[in-house]
Amino acid sequence: MQIKSLIIASMLLTSFMAAPLRVQAEDRVVPPTVVSKVYLSKEEKAAKLAERLAQQKAARLATKPRVDPVVSRLKTLHKRMVAKQELTATEMQELADSGDGLAAFYYARRLEDTGRSSVLPSAVHYYAMASYLGREFAMIRMIALMKSPDVTLSDKQIKSGKDALVKLARSGTPAAALGLADMYAIGKPFPQDAAESRKWLMQAAKAGDANAAQKLAQAAMMPQDGSPLDVRAARAALELMLASSEPGKVAMAQTLLARLDATTPTEISQ
Repeated sequence: MQIKSLIIASMLLTSFMAAPLRVQAEDRVVPPTVVSKVYLSKEEKAAKLAERLAQQKAARLATKPRVDPVVSRLKTLHKRMVAKQELTATEMQELADSGDGLAAFYYARRLEDTGRSSVLPSAVHYYAMASYLGREFAMIRMIALMKSPDVTLSDKQIKSGKDALVKLARSGTPAAALGLADMYAIGKPFPQDAAESRKWLMQAAKAGDANAAQKLAQAAMMPQDGSPLDVRAARAALELMLASSEPGKVAMAQTLLARLDATTPTEISQ
């Protein structure tokens, strides 16, 4: 019996020693992973910085509105002109044709300064452009050329000059209205029209031009076409002269008003 017990005990011990040792997963100890820190060289840092800056620049350019090269060129030409830098005739004309009033005036003056009569009609065109675009000082030379018997203008050039003067006259520029009145009076470059001449003289007088008021008064009191004295028109013109800031014009208006009140129309016309 003892021998049998010893045999069983020996078998159990052998079986136990042969079985593998089982370890619970949660009891297993895993050593920490060591991560090595990577240090970039100066060249690598510079390359990454350059790449980042390039990406930022590309993003800015993508959102920035595109500048028209023609517009950019015209702006450059305008800046050079304002800075009194020399522009070629071609550059000045290009700038004028783009709608630059100051360039139109300078180009017209350059054409006129050539002394060639053949380019004077073109000068009128560019003076008209400058005047229409608000450069009032350009209309003085334009009016002189339009009235000149030595300058022959096309219908288009006449229209552009007239349009500029009408715009300025209606905005209250007496010289423009007076220019129109003179042109209609002499019949150059427009057909002669006494009524139109008087209309624009009145426009100039109402805008404060004492000379225009004086012309109206003289035309009404001493008509050249044999028509009778227009008392109402004469008085209206003389009252406009009284509002002048020129003492000589005021004194003349007072004298003519007194004469108008004291004299019959028949005596005045004689």
